[in-house]
Amino acid sequence: MRFVWLGVLSGLAAAFFSSLSYLISRHYGLQQDPRQTGSASLRLLVCSHVLMGSVCLPLAWALWPKEMEVPVLALWPLMSSMTFYLLGQACLFMALKQVNASLVSPLLGLKVLLLASIVSLFMEHSLDAQQWFAVCLSAVAAMALRSSGSPVPAGPMALILLTCLSFSIADLCIVELIDALSIRWSISRVHAGAIAMAITYTLCGIVALPLLVVFGSWRRSNWLAATHYSGAWLLSMVSLYVCFALIGAVFGNVLQSTRGVVSVVLGALLAQTQWHELEQQVDRETLVRRLVAAILMTGAIATYAIDR
Repeated sequence: MRFVWLGVLSGLAAAFFSSLSYLISRHYGLQQDPRQTGSASLRLLVCSHVLMGSVCLPLAWALWPKEMEVPVLALWPLMSSMTFYLLGQACLFMALKQVNASLVSPLLGLKVLLLASIVSLFMEHSLDAQQWFAVCLSAVAAMALRSSGSPVPAGPMALILLTCLSFSIADLCIVELIDALSIRWSISRVHAGAIAMAITYTLCGIVALPLLVVFGSWRRSNWLAATHYSGAWLLSMVSLYVCFALIGAVFGNVLQSTRGVVSVVLGALLAQTQWHELEQQVDRETLVRRLVAAILMTGAIATYAIDR
C-alpha cells in the first residue's frame, strides 16, 4: 500500500510542476525578438531539451547498472516514447502561445479518456466499470474546467487533441520501457523508471542539439528561459516516471488531470498580481464553476483508487 501512496503523491507532484512549466512556456513563448530566427516557442523547446539532455546524460551514467547493455526489447519503446513525446511537446508549445495555460491544461485531462480507450481497445488490459466511470468523470471535470473560461478556437483545440494523443502513446511506451529494463536487468521499477527518464531525455537533447544552429539560439535570454522551464519540467518528469513505475499509465494520468485545477489556481493568482498577458482575471461565478470541476476531478481519482 505504501508504494501506491508514493505513486499517488508522485503523480500529484508531476501535475503541479507540469502546470508551472506551462505558465513558463507561455510567458517566454509570447516574447518575440525579430532579430532571431523562428518563434520563441520553438527556441525554448530546442534550448530546454539540449539543457535537459546535458543534465540527464551524467544521471543516466550514474544510474546505469554495471556491464549492462540496453535490452533489444527496450529499443522500440525508447525510440517511440521519444518521438511521440517531442511531437506532443511541439503541439503543446504552439497551443500555449495562442491560449491561456488555464484553458490548455484542463483540456489535457482528456488524455485520460484517450489513453483508457487505447488500452481497452488495442491492449489486453480492459478496465472494469468502476475504472471507466472514474475515467469518464475526469474527462467531464476537464470539460467543466474548459467551459468555465473563454472558448478555445478550433486551431488550438486541434493542437491540444494531437498533444493528448501523442502523449498517450508516449506514456504507454514509457511503461513498456520500464517493464523491459526492470525485467531484463532485475532492478526495481523505480530504478528502471529513473534510467528510462534519463536516457529518454539524453536522446531528446541529442536530437535538439543540431537545431541550435538553425534557430540561432545562443542568446543569454534563451538559456535563462530554458533553465526556468527545464527545472520545472524535469521535476515533473521525475515524479511522473516514478508514478508510472508504481501505479501504471492510466491511474497516473487520472492523477495528472489535477494539473487543470492547479493551473486554474495558479492562473487566478497571476491574474490578481496583474500578469494579464499570461492569465485573465475571472469573476466569482467562474471560480465557483472551477471549484465544482475540481471536486469532480478529486472524485475521479478516489473512484479509480478505491480498489487499489
